[in-house]
Amino acid sequence: MRSPRPKKLHSLAPELITKIFPQAIKLEYQNKVYDEHGPCPHCGNKKSWAYCKKKKIFCRLITEDGFEDITVTFVTRQCAKCRRTFYPETPFYPNCSYSKPLVDLVLFLVAKNPFNRVETILLNFGLQIDRDSVKNYSKMFKDRVSKLAGIKMLDQDIGINLLKLFFNVSNVQELKKKYPQLKAVESGSDETYPRKKGAKKALKEENRIRKVLGEDEKKYPDGFTTAVSYLPTIKSYASLIVTENPFNAMFARLLRIPLDGSDYNLTDGHGAYNDFPNRERCLFHLAKNMAKKDKILKKLQKSAFPNEIKEYLKKKYQEMKEEMLNMMKKKHPDFIDPEGEFTGSLTTNCIEGGNWRIKHELRTEYQNINSITGRSILATIADSIYTFRSGKPNESFAHANSSFKFEDAMSIRIKEEKVKMRFELPKNFPRLEFNPLSVKNMRW
Repeated sequence: MRSPRPKKLHSLAPELITKIFPQAIKLEYQNKVYDEHGPCPHCGNKKSWAYCKKKKIFCRLITEDGFEDITVTFVTRQCAKCRRTFYPETPFYPNCSYSKPLVDLVLFLVAKNPFNRVETILLNFGLQIDRDSVKNYSKMFKDRVSKLAGIKMLDQDIGINLLKLFFNVSNVQELKKKYPQLKAVESGSDETYPRKKGAKKALKEENRIRKVLGEDEKKYPDGFTTAVSYLPTIKSYASLIVTENPFNAMFARLLRIPLDGSDYNLTDGHGAYNDFPNRERCLFHLAKNMAKKDKILKKLQKSAFPNEIKEYLKKKYQEMKEEMLNMMKKKHPDFIDPEGEFTGSLTTNCIEGGNWRIKHELRTEYQNINSITGRSILATIADSIYTFRSGKPNESFAHANSSFKFEDAMSIRIKEEKVKMRFELPKNFPRLEFNPLSVKNMRW
């Protein structure tokens, strides 16, 4: 394995993070011994003795003199009954080189920063970790959280049930039973398409060729499909699907699995949502479709001033809004407050904003599906579990009622199957006789 390249601390970084923070880690963990253990995991016997000691790197600090390894020691135990060895409780996740606190810090930062940016942030804190390790930990989290709360299609995990991850419930119906204060819950579903790395340049080159050949230009670059569902009542994501395939009815059915029990589901006009139960069309999208067919608007666009067109559209939108409000009050009376106002959502603005927040947190383009999936999962988790929002302290429902920690997923051990590749020549394959003194002597 290649050694990390030398790094230097930033001269403008304050001593609070470049000296005091690493010193606190050093005082707490340097040469710390872990020997706490329970009964034998193989036979359950409580009696055991120390078998051997092993050292492992807890983390690697960046100092003015170079790298400094912080090592811990854990004592391997041997069962007095079955004579099998086992490890004590250690601060390491399965198959992770660095410690739990460092991996948790990496995942926390990956939720809002690209992989290379996380390396830079930790450098300023005096902690050594490379970009590839950050990427690998993000992929590990994606694989393990899929085992914990994955949405399957043909035995493959293509999405995450975030309600199961946060509240240990399968859908909105179970969420209402667990939290009786949630009497009325609506949901919104939508999809977005973050483009792949290099897709914009490839689109321009392809359209140049299409133009020469006389073909129609391609409108959109290649990208990933990121479909999400959101619960505005508790301001939390409910499900997430990331795939390289176009969004269709199959993905829509999988996306709505956690939404069973919601009072109504807001969507746009995409045909994949036609099978959604209690589906309600977004008011804004309906208004846009109506505007395309409005004959009066077409006449105004030819002869009227912009402010006149604006006033006309505003009036039509208010009429549609009043009509939809009256309809929603009759269909969903649970959303009417004591003052007679409808408190539910009429548009997909909640989920549209959620899409933009995911794309904003991604901050960069990706080529690999595992990279963007891991970052998207962490971004939706961070957007659902928060304590500060809209410029002021604000605790989310998920933060107040969920006990989810990164450890819940990262502690899962995944058995990696080692594929043995073996190549054998057929028995009748001719042998090559080679004389190094003359190439002419080569013959079959």
